[in-house]
Amino acid sequence: MIPLAIIMVFLTTIIILFFNFLSNAWKNLESKTKEVYTTSIQTFIEEVKKDFADKPAKRRMKELNNFKGNSDEIRAWCRRMILFFQNNNISKKWERIEIALGKIKEEKNNWAQ
Repeated sequence: MIPLAIIMVFLTTIIILFFNFLSNAWKNLESKTKEVYTTSIQTFIEEVKKDFADKPAKRRMKELNNFKGNSDEIRAWCRRMILFFQNNNISKKWERIEIALGKIKEEKNNWAQ
């Protein structure tokens, strides 16, 4: 069996040679070609950033009913909201508050308000 240290030295050597080759190839390119490659790389990086940008979570659980203000239903409604947040990976407090407030409808004696 080949020792791990030898394998690591071999892989490190290959990586160093590869990057030396790239460095030499880059030095031999014309400036216009370098500009084209640089622009392409920047465009690629921007596209990757867009893909990993903070996007709103997709809802997996169906939307909950609005809360109408019945005091007997407050605890059950709050539990359903917590389950909704957990099932839909909604962890940001401001987003939870915004969704919960959107579910409270104005009526007389609405306890949630």
